[in-house]
Amino acid sequence: MSDSKVLCEARDGVFWITLNRPDKLNAMDLEVRQNLLRCLQEAQSREDIRVVILRGAGKAFSAGADASHLKMLSEMTLSDFEKLPKGVGIADIGVYIREMSKPVIAMVHGYVVGGGMELIQFCDMVFASTDAVFFQGEINLGIIPGGGGTQLLPRLIGDKKARELIYTGRRLTAEEAAKLGLVNAVCTPEELEKCVMSVVEEIKQKSPLAVALAKKAINAVYELPLSKGLEYEQLLFQRALVSEDGKEGLRAFLEKRKPVFKGR
Repeated sequence: MSDSKVLCEARDGVFWITLNRPDKLNAMDLEVRQNLLRCLQEAQSREDIRVVILRGAGKAFSAGADASHLKMLSEMTLSDFEKLPKGVGIADIGVYIREMSKPVIAMVHGYVVGGGMELIQFCDMVFASTDAVFFQGEINLGIIPGGGGTQLLPRLIGDKKARELIYTGRRLTAEEAAKLGLVNAVCTPEELEKCVMSVVEEIKQKSPLAVALAKKAINAVYELPLSKGLEYEQLLFQRALVSEDGKEGLRAFLEKRKPVFKGR
């Protein structure tokens, strides 16, 4: 599946999604968001896909909302929000990413702004080029983040630092973002894809079912108190243990051989 504004390609178990409006710094209008969601849905539906990689074409990952969307917002009343298309906001897409069984890795460079910044917060991992600039800057427009930033950023980097970034709209370098835990690793532009693929290849060697269950368990950290989270982890652990992959992995370890996982 491909579209002029969002490109999708499957290669060797990896589903590449590219935001493709380089002349607009990959700003996300309604069409981009709709096609991004369709690409994610296709990736989720395919049994051959193990990992999804989200990136941007040109000089940026994404500058967030485009000018036409901001103009529309500037003219809206509260009642107008009821008329907006449902299910294709940044938060809606982000929730879908979190609920996917497959890991979604953001591979970012250049500007990561507003909705683009929020989008990566929903991803399982983020790898950044040294030229990446992170910017939750809605406060500079007299508004606040509306795609999950006020809820996710404090969870990811801590309450106080998230307040500082949201209240001031201050920019972060890739190195600063990594120190805060927003980014897994920082690589040179030339090495960025190699850095990402080294992790992808590791994930591809693991049980697809175990990875999916681990993702569900980790997501529960944000929803459940510790006691309930531990109970939920046990349920998922038991499910993994009695699965074909779980039994194969344990047998392979005991027999000192490489496991052959089937995702069941």
